[in-house]
Amino acid sequence: MKYHKLTENAVKPEGFWGKLMIRSMNKGHSELTDWALAHFPIENGSRVLDVGCGGGRTVSKLCDLVGSGKVYGIDYSELCVKKAQKLNHKNVLCGRASISQAAVSALPFEDEKFNAVVAVETYYFWPDKLGDLKEIYRVLKRGGRILLVFEMLQDENNPDKWKSVENRLGIEAVSREGIEDMLFRAGYLNIRSHVKSGTTWLCAIAEKE
Repeated sequence: MKYHKLTENAVKPEGFWGKLMIRSMNKGHSELTDWALAHFPIENGSRVLDVGCGGGRTVSKLCDLVGSGKVYGIDYSELCVKKAQKLNHKNVLCGRASISQAAVSALPFEDEKFNAVVAVETYYFWPDKLGDLKEIYRVLKRGGRILLVFEMLQDENNPDKWKSVENRLGIEAVSREGIEDMLFRAGYLNIRSHVKSGTTWLCAIAEKE
């Protein structure tokens, strides 16, 4: 029962179990995020958006990379926003970070604002994946890049590996080919992806023309 309550709060963390889920995500996704960001160099002065920022650990990592730039985090969970703001309070106070409640389908930003957009373990939950990728495309500058990060990659050697999580949360594990195709259909170019050997970790990178 406890495990079910925890995983159910992966979608939109709320209340006591949501707080535990946020803590678990911050810890559990840290190594995955570090691995993915190693494939995604960020220049000093960049404006970067973290879509589905959760508890704010990725925002903190990005703040260390942007130098004189700024990191924006959004999440549609009010609890996540509060936790992310608390974790990044120093970065928020000095103007290096801004965290707000919003949804990926209607980003509250003008066209071509960001040099880079990062989404760690959130794509599964997006309501309109193709449309949402196009919405991110809208806010990227020309030459800007997107990084999608996944732990739940389909495993040909173990096709039922994620079945219980998929059924409980109503989501689907991704395939490398499927993500690359979705990015292409959304208008992105220079699409490339990486899988960490011995894991089901995937990161996909693409650019706006």
